[in-house]
Amino acid sequence: MPRTVLVTSTTPACRHVVSKLLSSPDCPAIRVITRSAVGIQETFPPQLRSEPHSIILVEDFRGPVFAAAFRGVSVVFHNGPVLLPSEETMAIATIDEARIARVEHFVFCSVLQPIRVKLTTHKVKLRLEEYLIESRLNYTILQPPHYMQNVSIRHSLVTGKIPLGYSPNTSHGFIDLVDLATVVRNIVMDPVQHRFARYEIVGQNISYNDIASAISRISRRNVRCDVMTSQEFVEKMRTSEEVRNEYAEDSLMRLLVYYDRWGLTGNTNVLRWLLGREPGTWEGYVRRELS
Repeated sequence: MPRTVLVTSTTPACRHVVSKLLSSPDCPAIRVITRSAVGIQETFPPQLRSEPHSIILVEDFRGPVFAAAFRGVSVVFHNGPVLLPSEETMAIATIDEARIARVEHFVFCSVLQPIRVKLTTHKVKLRLEEYLIESRLNYTILQPPHYMQNVSIRHSLVTGKIPLGYSPNTSHGFIDLVDLATVVRNIVMDPVQHRFARYEIVGQNISYNDIASAISRISRRNVRCDVMTSQEFVEKMRTSEEVRNEYAEDSLMRLLVYYDRWGLTGNTNVLRWLLGREPGTWEGYVRRELS
């Protein structure tokens, strides 16, 4: 069992991983890096704010405070934010500090099929995978598709809509974040068994029209896909401040056009093997959210 696990960001995936680790009877010490902000520590579970766990507040992914966070760490889990110009720089800095600190294992959350380099998000992840592989660290690379939690079931029921910027008929791969967190927990607790592995982890391939149908059937309320043009969708994201610069806008536009034509699907066998059970499905996710 690892002595200390370092989680390097506060993305939804990281939060699920932290919760899964905290709920484990053999939970290791957890150290989380987050950017400094007023009241940020209160957003974490109470257990994380007391020993042996800790929250490290940083202003940037460099400097002595950031470097000190890696001391005594056995395993790093890195899942950086996407659509940020600094994503690659942040990940490289994390890998470099892990190597300097002689971290025993590095778990990198990449993206499904990063070889789809027409997508800026995938091209960045592919370069980072290469950098990690050549770092001489022991590593495991996870390649998840869309997260089911990207669709808020309750918000969809309130509005009756799932907003989309591409065809609702194209199939996409999905994974329940509960399953992702379970996989990470298993790797963290026994990293040797997963050394030098790259795993495509897909739970289900399904179209958004079929997702809307599942939500409607289970909730007994009408939910449909609200399909916008790619430009309209980008404008919606800009208004909500989820797109804040030209880099993010360009990356998102490429993604919407690509998904409309090809989607993003994969095979479910690897995730089934890693979990030792059937992966979560959209029906299961919806029922859990509504229970």
